[in-house]
Amino acid sequence: MTTARGFAARPLVAVEDLSPAAVETFLKVSGWLRTDWREGLYSIWESTTERASLMVPFDRSYRDFPARLRDALATIADVYEIGNDEDLALEIAGARHDILLVRADQTTVDGSIPLSEAQNLLTGVSQMLSAAACSAIRPRASNQGRRPDAVKEFLAEEVRMGHTLRGSFVLTILAQHDEEMSEELPVQGGSEAAAIGTYTRRVMTTLATGLTASRDLLEGEQVELDEAVQNGASAELIDSIDRMSQFPGLRALDVSFRWSPSQPQPVDTASRVVLRRPDPDRIHFVRDALRQRPVVEQDDVTGQVIRLERAEGQDEGVVVIDGSLGRTRRRVKMRLAGDDYRLALRAHDERRAVVASGIVVLEKRSWWLGPPVRIRSVS
Repeated sequence: MTTARGFAARPLVAVEDLSPAAVETFLKVSGWLRTDWREGLYSIWESTTERASLMVPFDRSYRDFPARLRDALATIADVYEIGNDEDLALEIAGARHDILLVRADQTTVDGSIPLSEAQNLLTGVSQMLSAAACSAIRPRASNQGRRPDAVKEFLAEEVRMGHTLRGSFVLTILAQHDEEMSEELPVQGGSEAAAIGTYTRRVMTTLATGLTASRDLLEGEQVELDEAVQNGASAELIDSIDRMSQFPGLRALDVSFRWSPSQPQPVDTASRVVLRRPDPDRIHFVRDALRQRPVVEQDDVTGQVIRLERAEGQDEGVVVIDGSLGRTRRRVKMRLAGDDYRLALRAHDERRAVVASGIVVLEKRSWWLGPPVRIRSVS
């Protein structure tokens, strides 16, 4: 018994599990100012709004490191009225991460679940994120086949599992915002002004809207299938819900989102979606309906040409269209030459809308319409 206890999983301990770098990121995003700093030793931060200051220690070899970091965390907890280490850890991690909390609401006999069910939950979360990452690039009823490189990079580099929370099997998933994967996110209302957001934020908001649409489909709500697809529903997302819902004692999946303040805040996007255990026949019906939808191999971007770039003496140039892709508004770049480039130039000068066809892909910071690209004026 002593040996078993010695190897038992310990609860989260903020002073051991939170890094000084994460604390500094939280303070910066929260509006604190660094007033002093000594490389490798410490930094001093101050918030005039909260009338508070604290020191963040860096060097763990100092014997008073735990005490100094504990003091800093205690000040943060006091300022923001945070009652326990778990909530404090989520608050600090949320500075640069969107946080996904997946809770399995289910009955148990002794507080445990079968290992196969735990595996289903983890695999289902991975499938869920993969489906949302695909839909964030190109909304499709089914995303079978090779996944875009941006999706594979997101899952491999930006997603991590955090400390498991107390409660009914709460999985904590951290989705990091990589500034190298930033993109222009047009402001709602049609303005040409744009905020800068990351691909991670687009994936997580697509997951939230996709789960909402999937819930409505599975509960028989009056929703158009194509509209649900544009919001992020797909056969693969339904598959993930099915996988996570197979345990007989499951009542519901409770999925919550905590949005990082480092990014533009989502508009009209749910921060919590509760998915009651679906009827198996309804799962099959919705999944088959999605898989039977015709897959459009090309995307149409309709909008205004807002920028053209071409080097002197070159026939080919880059054209940027601010327009709609299905129900999504994006700024999309494409390479055009000859008559196509000249058509885009005239459309820009005359402020006429155009339709460009191709395959939209995400390449680092920008959306591109891949070749062969066709463009025409809108009458």
